[in-house]
Amino acid sequence: MVQAGGIAGEQLRGYIERIERLEEEKKGIAEDIKEIYAGAKAVGFDVKILRKVIAVRKMTKPTGKSKMRF
Repeated sequence: MVQAGGIAGEQLRGYIERIERLEEEKKGIAEDIKEIYAGAKAVGFDVKILRKVIAVRKMTKPTGKSKMRF
């Protein structure tokens, strides 16, 4: 793993590129969510309440790990 370049360098570059792609996707998703909140606000919904409802639903949503217990 201490190789300068070679396989370790390519592997590191692969990780970095994957992270960069995911960061770009995350930015795009954040923009989409922002637009959805703006649309909801435009038709009269209270965005603070929407955010609170989403936060509560996240807390009460069962995770995949708890579903897989035997």
